[in-house]
Amino acid sequence: MMNYKQKLLLPACAAFLLYGCNSEDNSTNADKTVEDSKPVQGTQTEVDPQAQAEVKDTAGKTLGTVNFSAEENSVLIEAALEGLEPGYHGFHIHENAACEADAKEGPFTTAGGHFNPTDEKHSHHAGDMLPLFAKEDGTAKYTATLDNMTVEQLKQEELSVIVHANPDNFANIPDHYETDGEKGPNEDTLKTGDAGDRQACGIVVSTDK
Repeated sequence: MMNYKQKLLLPACAAFLLYGCNSEDNSTNADKTVEDSKPVQGTQTEVDPQAQAEVKDTAGKTLGTVNFSAEENSVLIEAALEGLEPGYHGFHIHENAACEADAKEGPFTTAGGHFNPTDEKHSHHAGDMLPLFAKEDGTAKYTATLDNMTVEQLKQEELSVIVHANPDNFANIPDHYETDGEKGPNEDTLKTGDAGDRQACGIVVSTDK
């Protein structure tokens, strides 16, 4: 049979035990919340590409690489290049896996035209990409996500990457411009965006083991 002091201590002990248990649970839950809120490790640039192109200039010097990675229904394109003329450059996927610097028709003309399996006008070719910008030191870092091509096409179609000498106008020629009496973009612009000579080229290859 409990005495008076024991009766007083019982509620206090119960409260202590309850508080202690709740404190431990709250601490555990807080730790879980902190753990769950931590950012996922890794970034897009750490993803192993499914296809890649080693880009070389007309002298055969390697300027860098272009990586292609699948991202949902799109392709993540990442490039790190050097040795370029400062400014904007047309940047495209071309239809042939052939980078001949001494080609008869001009450097890298063996790469053919823009990759265009659906026979569209520029800038709706599957191989049309955003412009590449080189800084004053000739280096260029590039990241874009496009859904006009697939990684499977890049791996299977035998294609190449071309860096052009000039900016790409994407055939955005207003009607107040005229060529031989014709207003707007001419046929060459509709094919190439007037991006000019081909300064560098890289054959796209699968990185699958």
